[in-house]
This record gives sequence, structure tokens and C-alpha cells, in this order.
Amino acid sequence: MTGPLHQLTLTFDPVQDRMLLRIGTADDTEYQLWLTRRFVKVLWGALMQTLDRNPELGKDLLPDVRDAVKAMDHQEAVQSSDFSQSHAEGNVNLTSNTGPLLITGGQVKPVGPENTVLALKTVDNMSVQFGLNKQLLHALCHMMITSAHKAEWDLDLQVGDPQVFVPDTPAGVVH
Repeated sequence: MTGPLHQLTLTFDPVQDRMLLRIGTADDTEYQLWLTRRFVKVLWGALMQTLDRNPELGKDLLPDVRDAVKAMDHQEAVQSSDFSQSHAEGNVNLTSNTGPLLITGGQVKPVGPENTVLALKTVDNMSVQFGLNKQLLHALCHMMITSAHKAEWDLDLQVGDPQVFVPDTPAGVVH
């Protein structure tokens, strides 16, 4: 990419039956990438393996407890993310000549305990790489869940135990 990551959006396009990932950079450029159902299914497994590397998920925890902790981490990250803003329209679209690039492969590489690099490979053997901190990784997962549900792709995308609910704590309440 040409600059640091500034904005991610992921939407479902029913005409293409694909997800459109838009990656905006801090220097006002943008990549548009198509994600197919098959690729999302494979990518999801790699993203979940990355989340499983969280040091808070000690190997001595029971699987149900690990799933609950993962779900709480996910909910907290999603609640602190801002999904209200639409994607910036003033970006220079670096894929405007070709249209969105079709993603056919990629790698998810953990970089330390809090960061991940996502390297996506296009059908033309180009590579688009960007880094995600823990919150952005959870935000991307949330957008994938939402878009796959809207697409009715029948993918079982969930982070941890979906029955776990983290209630909001009113300000000033101390336990």
C-alpha cells in the first residue's frame, strides 16, 4: 500500500455475489478488492487462528472459557469501534482503471501479540498488504460476519461463544 491504513469498509454486493473490501490510506488513496464466499471461508479460519494466539487465552483454560474470553474481547473491540462513518469519498481509487481486484489468496501473519499483517494476493499476482491492530482485526471480523449474514452465505462466522454478552456498565458504578 502507499500509506498507513486509515479506513476499512466491507459491504456485500448482491449483483457480484461478493464482498467489496475498501481500504483507505492516510494519504487519501484507496484499494478496492473483491472477496468471494470461498475466500472468506478460508480467510476466516486464518483470522480465528490469529485471535487464538492472544496471550490472555492461556493454554490451561478450558475450551468453553477460551471461547467466552474470545467473545468478550470481540464485543469490547467492536463496541469501541466507529462503524457510523461512511467510507471517505475523496480518496484516489488506485483500482479505478481495472475495477476492484479479485482476491484469490493471502496470508495472515501475526506480528507480536497485538498486531497482524494481512497480505492479500490478487488474480494477477499483485499483493496488497496492510497491518491491523487488535481492535481493527476484530472490526474486520465483525464486518465479515455482518456482510456474510446479509449475503445469506450460510457461513458459520462467529468469534468465540455467541451466547456471551458483555453488559454496559453505567458510569460511576464500581464493582
